[in-house]
Amino acid sequence: MATYKDLILQHCAEIVNQVLEGMEKNRFRVGTKPILVPKEPVLYRWWFHSESVVVKLLREWKSQDSKEPINLLEGVLTREFEGETYYALYFGKSNKGYRRYIQHSTGNVHTSTLRRTIHSLLTDEEYNKPIHEKQIDEILKDCYFEWVVIDKEEESLVECIEAICIVHGIYPLNIDGNPAINSKWREHMMNERGKVKDKK
Repeated sequence: MATYKDLILQHCAEIVNQVLEGMEKNRFRVGTKPILVPKEPVLYRWWFHSESVVVKLLREWKSQDSKEPINLLEGVLTREFEGETYYALYFGKSNKGYRRYIQHSTGNVHTSTLRRTIHSLLTDEEYNKPIHEKQIDEILKDCYFEWVVIDKEEESLVECIEAICIVHGIYPLNIDGNPAINSKWREHMMNERGKVKDKK
């Protein structure tokens, strides 16, 4: 007999398809004039241009105790937008959709974990705000951002829905609590991201 927890997980899994389909209708390229992201609670996703991903962000990576490089893009969702390939690298939730979008797209490494993660991937240099924030902006302006508003009756389940979405899509830039990514990669990036956070 199914437990209450089993039923909740099943219900969340059913909602996931609705969430992903809803995102298809709310997408825009970040470097263009944005469609107004709502202030309500949202689930959202960032798609990164393949050139940025392969050349700058997720080159072949090998942990210190591994002989073979780890393919960080294995299983990651891809999509064609206007004839170009994009990778879905980051998935999130926010109680204030517009504010979170602004934090990620025009904020800094101290207000956005996404920007902090990107900085960690771009350079080993000590954080220099004017230079490095500009480099992060260059990556993000080529991204596609999409979202879906969370229905009031589903708000209590948002963490469950987000967790299922993350596992379904892998999302290698989701470092915290993401069982879909390699544990060595998670440990490495948590350390690197922590270094950036300390350099104010």
